[in-house]
Amino acid sequence: MFFHKLSPAEALDRLESGYPSVMPFRDASIGDCPYPCTILDCLCGLQYAYLLGWYDPCRFDINEYNYYASLQNGDLNWIIPRKILAFSSPQNERRDNRGFPAHIPEDFHAVFKSMGVELIVRLNDKLYDRNRFTSAGFAHMDLYFPDGTCPSPSIMSHFFNAVESIPSGVIAVHCKAGLGRTGCLIGLYAMKRYGFRARAWIGWNRICRPGSILGHQQQFLCDVEHAMRTPQLNKAPTLLTTIDPDRYGVDIGQGERLMAAKQKTEMTRLGANKNSISAMLRLSAGSY
Repeated sequence: MFFHKLSPAEALDRLESGYPSVMPFRDASIGDCPYPCTILDCLCGLQYAYLLGWYDPCRFDINEYNYYASLQNGDLNWIIPRKILAFSSPQNERRDNRGFPAHIPEDFHAVFKSMGVELIVRLNDKLYDRNRFTSAGFAHMDLYFPDGTCPSPSIMSHFFNAVESIPSGVIAVHCKAGLGRTGCLIGLYAMKRYGFRARAWIGWNRICRPGSILGHQQQFLCDVEHAMRTPQLNKAPTLLTTIDPDRYGVDIGQGERLMAAKQKTEMTRLGANKNSISAMLRLSAGSY
């Protein structure tokens, strides 16, 4: 698409000439998925990110991406490069409540400083003491909303203001798994600040961090797209009070399920299992 200067639709036409029955992607939640994420969505997201300067195929560092995306190295992904990254929640101890290896806040100090992180935003339950970040010089903000839900106008406003208050620094955002609530809230900011379209955002977010944005959050982003993008289109204020996230439902336990799936996949990759976690514990203890 980039090297041949094709539009997303033209690139898709070439792909479908060889693979005419490509199915859309579904989300990582359980049960039926009424929202199809298509290859065209992903290509549109990739193209828009390219136009914004977020992605350059000639300069993208695949080794860095693979390193930090691994659970033992932090489970970190740039979503808005050099501005907002997503990660899964640190824990108070090196093992979580299922006995799997976990990172503690101190594991992130050095890498966050090297990446220019100034603020950590927590969207989930308090699984660690925030002072373990603030004592190292990081700002920390709690913007809790329930697992598997969409953020309220108040949460959105606080997050948007926090991001804009740090014009040259990086914000690290997490929920339980760093997928649903995290991707949804960052996506709202991307639509408001950069004019991203919802379907293209979901495609881009899943390229950056597979599994992001689930269930009702997908339709929620599509439904609020116009309200979010209005400032980009005509500079009118965004009427957040007209947005009602409560009607989109809840998926209790979503974050726990997603994190467990990630951990099991990582264990399989390492040739380990839940009863044999020493390899990953060693990696976890010495990652940073």
